[in-house]
Amino acid sequence: MKHHLVRLDRIAGELNAWLLAIAIGLGMLDMTVLIAKCLPPPPAAASADGPVPAVVHSQTPDVRS
Repeated sequence: MKHHLVRLDRIAGELNAWLLAIAIGLGMLDMTVLIAKCLPPPPAAASADGPVPAVVHSQTPDVRS
């Protein structure tokens, strides 16, 4: 029984390091998303040819036989 407890304690010690690394990574991801949501949207890119339409609809001819 003591042998099993020693093994369990060692596994828990190694698992704590992994859990800490995962928690830090998730915290950094959460902060990144929060900062991205707080920033204003980037300005629209302008080309040398003038403004580009946001949505271009392609029309297919209505072919009926």
